[in-house]
Amino acid sequence: MNKSICKVCEKEFENDRSFHAHLKAHDLRMVAYYQTYYPRHDLYDQKIIKFKNKNQYFSADFNTRTNLKLWLKDQPEQERQNYCENILKTKKEEKDLVYTPSQVELKSMLLPPIQYYNEVFGDYYKLCIRLGFKNKYQKITEIVEGAEWESPIYKIFIDTREQKPLKFKRPIEVRKLDYGDYSFSSSRATCNCYIERKSLSDFVGTLSGGYERFINEIKRAEDDGAYLVVLVESSLSNALNFQRLRHMSNKIKATPEFIFHRVRNLIQRYPFVQFLFVKGRKEASRVVNKIFISGCIHKRIDLQLAYETKAL
Repeated sequence: MNKSICKVCEKEFENDRSFHAHLKAHDLRMVAYYQTYYPRHDLYDQKIIKFKNKNQYFSADFNTRTNLKLWLKDQPEQERQNYCENILKTKKEEKDLVYTPSQVELKSMLLPPIQYYNEVFGDYYKLCIRLGFKNKYQKITEIVEGAEWESPIYKIFIDTREQKPLKFKRPIEVRKLDYGDYSFSSSRATCNCYIERKSLSDFVGTLSGGYERFINEIKRAEDDGAYLVVLVESSLSNALNFQRLRHMSNKIKATPEFIFHRVRNLIQRYPFVQFLFVKGRKEASRVVNKIFISGCIHKRIDLQLAYETKAL
């Protein structure tokens, strides 16, 4: 375990927890201490890196995604490639990542999105294989809907506990599901896919106070060989900044950093789970149906990337 030495009084501590408690003796908050004694600056505008927690502070190169984009735009091609490749290597080592980071993971860590990696390297997934990651997905070409599954003889099953069911043009049937809120009447068509619908507030609550119950649900799906898509009725941008949204309760204590740290852990720990953020309930309905009739496409592509590039 790395020891911490106070830069104010040179006292040594066995761990960060005891050291951070000690800062009160100097009437110092963590943010003031680290920004004073370990100043780090945004690579683009040179402003001090905003402090949210120690790990975030020492790993962040930019305060905003806009600054990341502007800095990359100003760099020569080789420097862009070096930065993008090295930041992936660093995250792999720091977080002991096994699988190629998904679009949700990259954006929640303030890294360039997959589209940018494809622009700079040609193929993000080939780059990640070279860096030692395991690919769960492949590069998107197009999503072909299965004409067979479009038939109205196939229904969408809705869980009896779903309080705000989505509306569909095809027939539905309300029945008890062991996990998820929606499934298809042909598990062969979807490779046993289930979709868990959540509002943004539901999503935050599940990944905070309801986390252990959610883990149990995921494990039930795992035991049955099911695939679980967590579909959130909100854009990824809003989800990453939910504390700033007026309609979100000010009673929520969890931060976006805490919530998405858990999201990333789940994505890496359970390769049969994807998170997908869409713009509202109407889009959620369309996407649920699209996933169910597209021939198990969810097992081969990054759904968030597909949605953002309008392939889904």
